[in-house]
Amino acid sequence: MRRRVIQAFVGVGLLAGLALAGPQDNSLVVGTSQEPRVLVGDFVNAISNQSIKFEIENFLLPPLIQTSRDVENMPVLVTEAPTVANKRVRFSNLPGGKRRLEIDLTLREGAVWSDGTPITTDDVALYYDFGKTKGVPTTSPDYWDRVGLQVKDKRNFTVTFEPAYFYDLDGNPIGYAPAHIMRAEWEKAKAAAQGRDAAGQAEVFRNFFTQYASPQALNAGKMVYSGPFILKRWVPGNTIELVRNPRFFITPPGGADKYVQKVTYRIIQNTNSLLVAILGGGIDASSGVSLTFDQGRAPQLTRRAEGRFEVWFVPTPFFEHIEVNQFTNLEQVKNLGLADKRTRQALMYAINREAINKAFFEGLQPIAHSWVFPQNPMYNPNVRRYEYNPDKARALLAELGWKPGPDGILQRTVEGKTVRFELEYQTTAGNAVRERIQQFIQDNLRQVGIAVKINNAPSAVVLGPNRARAQDGAWTGFLQFAFSMGLQDDGVRSACRDEEGKQIFVPTKENGYRGTNFGGWCNADFDKLRAQAVVEFDVAKRKALFAQMQAIWAEEVAMIPLYFQADPRVFRKGLVNWVSSTFASSGSPTVEPWLIGWEQRGAQKVYDQAKYALTIPPASR
Repeated sequence: MRRRVIQAFVGVGLLAGLALAGPQDNSLVVGTSQEPRVLVGDFVNAISNQSIKFEIENFLLPPLIQTSRDVENMPVLVTEAPTVANKRVRFSNLPGGKRRLEIDLTLREGAVWSDGTPITTDDVALYYDFGKTKGVPTTSPDYWDRVGLQVKDKRNFTVTFEPAYFYDLDGNPIGYAPAHIMRAEWEKAKAAAQGRDAAGQAEVFRNFFTQYASPQALNAGKMVYSGPFILKRWVPGNTIELVRNPRFFITPPGGADKYVQKVTYRIIQNTNSLLVAILGGGIDASSGVSLTFDQGRAPQLTRRAEGRFEVWFVPTPFFEHIEVNQFTNLEQVKNLGLADKRTRQALMYAINREAINKAFFEGLQPIAHSWVFPQNPMYNPNVRRYEYNPDKARALLAELGWKPGPDGILQRTVEGKTVRFELEYQTTAGNAVRERIQQFIQDNLRQVGIAVKINNAPSAVVLGPNRARAQDGAWTGFLQFAFSMGLQDDGVRSACRDEEGKQIFVPTKENGYRGTNFGGWCNADFDKLRAQAVVEFDVAKRKALFAQMQAIWAEEVAMIPLYFQADPRVFRKGLVNWVSSTFASSGSPTVEPWLIGWEQRGAQKVYDQAKYALTIPPASR
């Protein structure tokens, strides 16, 4: 035991040496509790849509248009953000009261990839081809069904949406990918996918993106970058190192040499160990995916923060929830009745969410009653709420035929067989607060006669391809994680079918596991309302539609809502512009990463975290 302790402190000491060099060599060490499965080369998120992936990619691959910290469109790779006033936006009417949207964009002159190749409309066209090709397992099928592209010349192009959705002018309308690197192999992949079924096509395309996005591919130099940094080295399970891109086309105030020149992401998946590394001086800043709320309030951090760290809490639209597997082709799901709303309602009554909020968050994180963030104008405060009531839970379960067995665990007869109510529960291993909440819920459910089998895995597994394979039994009960759609939220993560009745939003083997409705909940009325809401530009009418959607969602318990995250941001004094806001890149601190730097090295403070953070009472001592 003594040897292990010594090794732990030696590790912290090494980290401290790294961090002390921050202002001295103009570097930055960021601590994160998750590791991306892939980076950059997975342009249409066919492999992963992890938050940590997007956070790091902000350094490497800036968008054409970025949502600023003040929720305004900010041009990055294009000359100006399109508006009706500058005549880069045009609407026209379609049948049925819908609209067509055209957006004219011009790429910046002088924007180049890290190998010096100009960024042109060929790169936009390749990205468009990625998403439009049949069989590519994208997470946003409705976007790809609606979007169109018209290339005019090497710098000018028009993006169209038919029909237009209410949020299509918010943020980035389309992406881009290096055609000079990927085009030839892409054509081979398309040829290889022909004649295969949906699952086979998805495999071909995932393999294509993997050869440009995996740690091995990136370390071998198979990818180029367009952002203020390039990836130098990725040591899986340990670090991701980024260095300044001398060819980046935006110069921050005073010159790029006054801002951070190297960024190292240290991957410490156990959040308790991550907190120790911060306290030991081994981390300059916490990632947007790092410490839990209670760790940010920990006395050992707040006592040592004065003069060393700034500690802030940023409200985010990240919706912590539990997906429930509702695919009845699985015997376990069918036997437990998870596709029956009464079962899910019983589970809601059995979980003491108020106690979770008090025990882990000092009552400071809002309990969720639907998936919509309370600061979103579409929020409905009057949806059905499930108070903690284990008696109601037991009564509902009794109606469904469940009775206590010899060991107190519920059982019932299904098709002549005795079934025990044992539920699999999975979340991201190493996330201390999730694992403690999981144990809390396990105890809650045990009190009403439900056994819980915990089956956690690293985030790259939980949030990787397994998440979309509920139909195949990759997980059979509960899956806990968080997602965010920000102000562009349209209920798509709970949608099932499009207007034509095609089940395009639920990942299945038949559709190549496209979509983000991972649990498989389907409700025709919800889908109909959503189809109306996304094309409704009148705010009052859209809000009424969203209110009805949320009412159905809550009544049906499409998912088990827990709370909305307020995330801690910890960074060393003197670090400027490592600033998060609620809706900019879903709360990521890496918006405008070219501005991140140390005041000691002459970096200018452009953004103040105080403007975008909560005022929280001092932590108890």
